[in-house]
Amino acid sequence: MKEVGLFFSLILLFTSFQMKGQKGYVRYQTFDEYKLKGAGHSNIREPYVLVKKERDTIFVIKSNDKGKTIKYINKGKYWYSESIIKVKEPPVGSLWLLDMSPTVYEKFIYNNIIVEYKYWLNNELERYGSYIYIHTKKKCIELVIQNSDITNYDDPFNEIKELVINYKTVFSLYSPDYHQSRCYYIYEKQIEGNIFSVYEIVGENKRFISSKKMNSLGEFDNNGTLFWW
Repeated sequence: MKEVGLFFSLILLFTSFQMKGQKGYVRYQTFDEYKLKGAGHSNIREPYVLVKKERDTIFVIKSNDKGKTIKYINKGKYWYSESIIKVKEPPVGSLWLLDMSPTVYEKFIYNNIIVEYKYWLNNELERYGSYIYIHTKKKCIELVIQNSDITNYDDPFNEIKELVINYKTVFSLYSPDYHQSRCYYIYEKQIEGNIFSVYEIVGENKRFISSKKMNSLGEFDNNGTLFWW
C-alpha cells in the first residue's frame, strides 16, 4: 500500500511540476480574456499559455510567443491592458502611411466585455484613425470615432464608456453609399469546430466577412487584438 501511495504522490508532483513554472506561472490551454483566467487543465497541447496572478496584475505568456508578456492591471472599475504593434516594413506595394505607423490597442475589460480603443501614432506621437471595438463572445460592435472624442489620454475610460453606452444615439449606422466620420458596424462571431467566422449584420441579413482556422489558443491567438481581419 505504501508503494501505491508513493506512486500517486509522484504522479501529483509531476502534474504540478508540468502545470507550474519556476516563477509561479500556471500552464493552461488558453486564456479567457472575458473572465481573465486560464482555461483548460488536461491534455494541454501546443500552443498553450502560462498565467501568473498577483494582487493587482495578471501576467500571460503564450508558448508560441515567449518573448512577450501580456499584462492586465486592475484599475478598480476595469482591468487594463495595452499592446503596441510596430511594423518593420510596409506590405509590398503599400502606399498607406497607416501601414508603417505603430498601432496601439488599449483594452478595458469589465462586466464580461472587452472594449478596445485602437489608434495610430504619427512621428509626433499624435493619435489619429481612432476606433472602438466592443467585444462579447458572440458579437462585436465597431465604432468609427473622431480623434476629438477622446481628450483624457491618461485615463480615457469614462469617455470611452460614455460612447459605448450611447453609441446608437451618438453614431449613425454605416451606409455603404456614404462614408461617415462617426458610424458603427455590427458583427456576429461564429465558431464551428476550429473555424472562427465573422459576419456583418446588415438589417435582417448577414454578410460574410472572413474566416480563419484556430489553433488551440482559439480567439485569444492574435497580436494583441480580437478584431483580427
